[in-house]
Amino acid sequence: MTRVRRSILFMPGDSLRKITKAATQLTADAIVMDLEDGVALDRKEEARQIVTEACLSLDFGHREKLIRINPTNTSWWMDDITQTLDAKPDGYVIPKVESGPDLKKICDFLSEAEHTRGVEPHSIHLIAIIETARGVLLLPEIAGATKRLSALAFGSEDLAGDIGAIRTPEGWEVFYARSAVVTAAAAYRLDAIDTIYPNFQDPEGLKKEALFARQMGYRGKMAIHPGQIKPINQVFFPSPEEIKYAQELLEIHEKHQAEGTGAFAYKGKMVDMPMIRSAQKIIEQVTSLQSRSIHHQD
Repeated sequence: MTRVRRSILFMPGDSLRKITKAATQLTADAIVMDLEDGVALDRKEEARQIVTEACLSLDFGHREKLIRINPTNTSWWMDDITQTLDAKPDGYVIPKVESGPDLKKICDFLSEAEHTRGVEPHSIHLIAIIETARGVLLLPEIAGATKRLSALAFGSEDLAGDIGAIRTPEGWEVFYARSAVVTAAAAYRLDAIDTIYPNFQDPEGLKKEALFARQMGYRGKMAIHPGQIKPINQVFFPSPEEIKYAQELLEIHEKHQAEGTGAFAYKGKMVDMPMIRSAQKIIEQVTSLQSRSIHHQD
């Protein structure tokens, strides 16, 4: 079944109360327990303990259970993995990934830790956040670095700071990088997750930006506040018209395949395999959500 990643909510790793609410009450598709920016330097150790407790004691239901570790250029990332691995998260989110070796270093360490701890080999996947100029330039190397990688996420705020850009509502200063991330994700068959929207009190602005990201090809968006989940989920779910069109397209495609014909015309457009694959993805997403009994307006 296709994993649905419309909304990816970040929660501070040192707050069991907030993690509990996210895991049991909120409708985000993924919960990221943060050990990086969301935790003060003197609370890293406590946060690891809280995250481990949360993973072991809470029922996350359909929600993907993720942990964001500290960057590989810090002294904390190995302890982040070592002290949380027994909790068996679904995956680790890696910030500020700048090269293939960044990911390979984590993969080698993780594989050894899995073996030592008796955790199923390669059962834990990775999501890489691209948020520096170097990371953007080395995207092909990063995207192809490991089979553990399941998604690329775009971090616009750190990128803007790295390149010295001035952030604007239109976002043209980071558009090149945003396009590069979604293109690399598609090329390597990875999910593409869009950047956060900092103003959590602006739902209309969030919807507008999320819609633009979906039109670019992104499958979901990171969230920093519970109030952002519903607008993001709504935008990244196909409309009834899209679902109906996809169903019709696949039915007609199947009929033409049975008759031995390839491309065909439908409603004034020539239909070929890229359009069929797009329709298939829509139906797969809908089917996956229906299996979780989640309405698209959640």
